[in-house]
Amino acid sequence: MVKVTQLGVGYSIEQKIEQELGVKTVLKYDGIKLPTEKPFILVEQMQNNHTQISKLREAIQTTFRFQIGIYAETQAQRSSMQDKLRDLFLFAQFPLYDDMGAETGVFFDVGLTNEVPIDADDLSDKTNMHRLYFDVEVTQIYHRNKTKK
Repeated sequence: MVKVTQLGVGYSIEQKIEQELGVKTVLKYDGIKLPTEKPFILVEQMQNNHTQISKLREAIQTTFRFQIGIYAETQAQRSSMQDKLRDLFLFAQFPLYDDMGAETGVFFDVGLTNEVPIDADDLSDKTNMHRLYFDVEVTQIYHRNKTKK
């Protein structure tokens, strides 16, 4: 049984986006320096939720949430990337990587929940112009006796 982990899911999303769109994609972590050249895509962990779905906590559903940010040069480029990412999230299956970056042979779907354009607060700040964020989630059910390693 392959264990689905936070890092594995985040890395899997990053890899699939970069392979499909051919755009620099980074998984955010503390201390990261964002690319200075646009376009790029930022994969950022958000709040996870856990729900008990059986008696005695035999099965727990975890929802991994991510925010996927598009940083584009122009409005047209942002719109094009938005359309491609939307299709990817709605229809593609993502190969799962483990925490060490190895493919596991398992695939998962990504649920798209929101698309949010972000206006630049300061027009002189070129990095924050032409941005859009997707909110996505990946749901996994863990069974007490099947996910221990």
